[in-house]
Amino acid sequence: MNKYKLDRIYRNSKEQPKPWVIPVAIAALISSFSMGYLTGRHQQSAAQKFCVGVILPLTGDSAYIGQSIKNGMEIARADYDKESDVKNPNLQMEFSDTGGDPARVVTAYQSLVNLKNCQSIVAVQQGIKALIPLAEKDQRVLLATSAPDNGITGKNSWVFRFFISAEKDAAVMANYAIGKLNLRKAAIIYVNNSTGISYRDSFTQKFTELGGGVLEEQAFNPDDTDFRAQALKIKQAAPDTVYIVGYGKSMANIPIQLRQAGVNATFLSMGTISQPEILQAAGQAANGIYYTTAEFATDLNNGPPELKQFVQEYRTRFNTTPVFFEFFGYDSLRLLLLAAKRGGTEPKQIRQALSEINQVPLAVGTVSVNPEGNVQFPIIVRKIVDGKWAPAP
Repeated sequence: MNKYKLDRIYRNSKEQPKPWVIPVAIAALISSFSMGYLTGRHQQSAAQKFCVGVILPLTGDSAYIGQSIKNGMEIARADYDKESDVKNPNLQMEFSDTGGDPARVVTAYQSLVNLKNCQSIVAVQQGIKALIPLAEKDQRVLLATSAPDNGITGKNSWVFRFFISAEKDAAVMANYAIGKLNLRKAAIIYVNNSTGISYRDSFTQKFTELGGGVLEEQAFNPDDTDFRAQALKIKQAAPDTVYIVGYGKSMANIPIQLRQAGVNATFLSMGTISQPEILQAAGQAANGIYYTTAEFATDLNNGPPELKQFVQEYRTRFNTTPVFFEFFGYDSLRLLLLAAKRGGTEPKQIRQALSEINQVPLAVGTVSVNPEGNVQFPIIVRKIVDGKWAPAP
């Protein structure tokens, strides 16, 4: 073979690829594309996750409140899961039981934020104020419910409340007492915690501002059952009205023992006194009590479509009728989901969308969020007649 042929064979052997090179290159390209696609899908899925952490009492004396709120949230979650919109965020819910102990609230919050990476926190009842600076520091939306205490909202832009506030609730009652019932001399018996103190202070401020006077204030502990000492002091003060603030069994025992002590004043109270088990336990002593409540809670059969739907779904699932707290659990989750769908799942997006809520129909009625972060809905006065609520004159 001459030198020319040898050179051509050598050059061809270098220029032509080996038979295995092309398949390997194609496989590498496909693998690279697949990994990029899967990574992108994973990042998109992670970005769309919406974790709502819920801090509430599922055991202890306040378990009925926590369980009622949780039940309402379960109905809202079921409704959300039925939606067919593939763009909806992937809802993840995490519940943390405090046992009604305020000291456990901060630990629960830290676990939900640092371990579960929840973008929003719903907190129920006591201990919420300790979370206010943490929500601002961590930039997490904090939605308080079943928490009427003064001083929760208005501190920073990360905190919202979806519940009756003591300030508004007590002011409505004071206005009614002065303007409609012509009462001027009040006594207050209240549970000795942040909720009771908030109601006491708010009622006193508004009642005296309108020309009335508070003659006597008596506190009691949440687990007290004997109120005879407080009743005696209230009788000696001779008021024409007694404002009763509390929750649980005390709300049945206090009217009974006030009547037994000979207190003949007009009784005023808050929505917790209208729960069926309390009215049944209080019996005749509850008759004639005026109380404030959310408008939705007075007639579950003639409310807006959103209320009727929730009541029907609740009855079907739990074989009982929702009373009060269940509605706030239901609507609190619905409000957060609406904010996430409108604005996005990042905390700043949720905060912005919540602050823009205006005239949105929910089970509790048509709601709006005021500049301080309070969800606004109608509050009215009702009267207990023959163990049931009736329209107040």
